[in-house]
Amino acid sequence: MTGRLGLTIYSNDALLKLDDAQFQDSIEYFDPDVVAIPSPHHERTVQRLAPPETDSIVLHRPRGTGPATSTSGSVALVHVSDIAALSALIALESENTFDPTGETYVLSDQLAVAIDPINLESRLDGIDAYRDAFPTSDLDGSYTHLTTEAHPTYHHQWGELTVRGVMPGATERLGRHQTDIAHLDLHADGTICAKARSADRFGLRAVKQVGRSRVTKLWEEGYRDRSDIARADIQDLSSPSGIGRPTAETMIASARAIVDGEVQRRSEATLPSAEPVFIDIETDGLTPTMVWLIGVLNRQGGESYMSFLARDPDEPGQAVEAFASWWSANAADRPLVAYNGRKFDIPILEEHIERHCPEHLDAFEDARVVDPYFWATVRDNAFLPGRTNRLEDVASGLGWDHDETGLSGATVGRRFQEWAADPSPETELDWERHERYCEDDVRALAHVYDAIDAPVRTERQTNASGSTPTNTAQGTLSDF
Repeated sequence: MTGRLGLTIYSNDALLKLDDAQFQDSIEYFDPDVVAIPSPHHERTVQRLAPPETDSIVLHRPRGTGPATSTSGSVALVHVSDIAALSALIALESENTFDPTGETYVLSDQLAVAIDPINLESRLDGIDAYRDAFPTSDLDGSYTHLTTEAHPTYHHQWGELTVRGVMPGATERLGRHQTDIAHLDLHADGTICAKARSADRFGLRAVKQVGRSRVTKLWEEGYRDRSDIARADIQDLSSPSGIGRPTAETMIASARAIVDGEVQRRSEATLPSAEPVFIDIETDGLTPTMVWLIGVLNRQGGESYMSFLARDPDEPGQAVEAFASWWSANAADRPLVAYNGRKFDIPILEEHIERHCPEHLDAFEDARVVDPYFWATVRDNAFLPGRTNRLEDVASGLGWDHDETGLSGATVGRRFQEWAADPSPETELDWERHERYCEDDVRALAHVYDAIDAPVRTERQTNASGSTPTNTAQGTLSDF
């Protein structure tokens, strides 16, 4: 059972916002096997700008059109335009069109998520007709049902139907943040890794200080892509376009970070000189009751990676206690690095250490915490590569080759919730796979940290004869 199929879905709003350069840039970024677009007239855009091997799906096809299928290994994606086309899937399965050992993803607009704001209940409109047309008892394969009538974060089990949302902005009225483009990696074991991006992450708009009106001015001055800005002279960029020098400097540094795949420093601030400890945590949700996995990379005296894992939901403090004990005994005097840790990892660890092993709380509260995200973006010390400042994007922008576990943070959290709610052979996690996912995040974090620290580390090595580099003071959480 192998295979992965990448599906990128463009909302109508996205295609209204994206110019050709942005659309092509988004295709290069997501690298999809299949592009889903709202209407037939958008097909010309895909044909002009996407690689010829990229399949396209028109979401709003005439009723009565048969299923459209794309495959990759044991993964099949089938788009159906109406209930009649849904019924035709049974015939396709009987003809061995799909690999029964893999996953078939059925994409349609026939299932619509609706919320009753008064009773705080949800319903799935269209489910009765859907079940009548697609009786799961008559099917041998495994199916996941993708609906364009729900946001990509939506996931729910409706009886025998596994339903996932795919359309960015579909549930904005329910408080979801508006996004324009969604990408889903569909895996042969039924795992879906989803991410959503706004149109302004692509083309010249990805450069800091470049809004929609400034794109037009830059084009008129001959700056057609990010490389043109990255290689621009500050004086040439600022004078004719009416752009101030500080803004021009920001634009050039931002463009260079993306184009060159390098951290662009904006200050002389340094990171701690001592060798840090890198960590990442996995929890049972955004407001967690359990930290069940802590990944730790310790490079002092030789590289060592450790997983502190708690498999038993009835022992919620097991991983935290093991980590805190190791930390107090071996690393309490060294910096602790966590990406976006100021908002998530560190406060959660403090809370759970206090709850489960308070004897280690004082040592942990005194930890010198470094948050590369906060240090670079909030403190404005550097521009990081990547279209977003998420660890995944930044590490990839710096050349990190991610371990293809087929998991995402949302998937990992949801699967542990399912296991904790009903521990059974059917819900048990592939623990080794989840540990590899966490380890990849920790090692990606170390890769980003090293890229940020590289200029200062070079200076330290140069001064190894005994002179002391300046500005190497350590600090607490408030500093980094």
